[in-house]
Amino acid sequence: MSDDHADTDLGDDVGLHDALEDPSLPGCRRGDYVFPDYGGYCVANVPGTVGAALGADVGRSLPDGALPDGDYSTVVVVLVDGLGWDRFSARRGSVPLLGSLSAAGRTTPLTSVYPSETAAAITTMHTGATPAEHGVLGWNVRLPERGRTCAPLPFVDRDGDDLAAATDEAPDAADLFDAEPVYERLADAGVESHTVHEARLSEGAYSAATTAGATRHGCESLAEFALAVRRRVEAAAAGGDPTYVYAYWSNVDGASHAEGTTSELYDAELEAVCGAVERELATVDPAAAEETLLVLTADHGHVDVDPSAAVDLSTLPAVWDRRDRHPDGSPVRPTGGPRNVHLHLRDGAAVERARGRLEEAPFDARVLTGTEALEAGLFGPGEPSDLLRERVGDLVVVPRDRSVWFGGESRKLEFVGTHGGQHPAEQYVPFVAAGLDEWNRVRES
Repeated sequence: MSDDHADTDLGDDVGLHDALEDPSLPGCRRGDYVFPDYGGYCVANVPGTVGAALGADVGRSLPDGALPDGDYSTVVVVLVDGLGWDRFSARRGSVPLLGSLSAAGRTTPLTSVYPSETAAAITTMHTGATPAEHGVLGWNVRLPERGRTCAPLPFVDRDGDDLAAATDEAPDAADLFDAEPVYERLADAGVESHTVHEARLSEGAYSAATTAGATRHGCESLAEFALAVRRRVEAAAAGGDPTYVYAYWSNVDGASHAEGTTSELYDAELEAVCGAVERELATVDPAAAEETLLVLTADHGHVDVDPSAAVDLSTLPAVWDRRDRHPDGSPVRPTGGPRNVHLHLRDGAAVERARGRLEEAPFDARVLTGTEALEAGLFGPGEPSDLLRERVGDLVVVPRDRSVWFGGESRKLEFVGTHGGQHPAEQYVPFVAAGLDEWNRVRES
């Protein structure tokens, strides 16, 4: 890896503009749109990097130099949902864990995937596959063979009904994505895996499918979450087997949705998770710490938008009235999310009419046909999977700085911090890696 991306030196009080305008940031950028760096500095390559650190070849890795030198038998990845590179840069001088981890190891900005939505990026983290390969294109996904749309992570349809309990023909969770969980490949290579989540996220059909091969640990509180991470490190040292601990925390993302990325709530949630993890890992036995690599990263960042400027698609008849229909005659609602809108339309004439209306609308957005998005490799390189081809919209709308959704799901039009698109604030995330023993020396100095 070149030094252009590793150990980026930003001051304690770097503003959003400076952090996101750094010319050394990865990915191809055109104005306020960033194309993910799938072949290099991308979150899609984190699972392969973890595997390589533990002596297992499980897929694409980040370029050389993203990890500090050293041999490790345990790798801990703490993924803070919604921690963008801009907020990391602004807060690492005042949040002790961020500052000490940066000083102790290597700091590298990465791009997210497209879409920069949790459902797509977390499926990538569990499988090492890009959205083009695994087929999850956002929080809302169309299942054309089932005549419905669903939210994969909670594994419910758009009306909140449990898909697994619906009928004998209900989809299996494994049908939602087309990739093998990385934990099964790690197990084949002799690596033990553990996932640590909030209890509500640890169980359920989606989690069972995406974390197959790992032992899941559900936590009822932040204190229990941090304690579970520390206990996994200690157990790995006692057991002697190579071990991967993946720890995911969601509340920073929720705070951004509610009040924005520069809000007191966002800062409080970030400080809480970082403080809890720091307190627990600081007590790890020195012998175990010498064998442990600690990584902090994220799935995506957020761009703050003005909810009052959100675009309600249901107020655009040239778009809304031309939606495709399910076999039961009901119109197909948009899929993806407010920053990654997939429109499923009746026919070619409807696509052209809707595209023209969107391009004339008083907001900036990239409006692509599904074919154009696939050919551009927006969802990842290589031949798109059959699932991707089935699910991609006839039109894909990528807004520059607004939310674009519809009144029937109005809650998403009210988000302040949001994500899913190609804005630099959504796309860039930190990847910070340090040996736990070196981190402790820096922290105590």
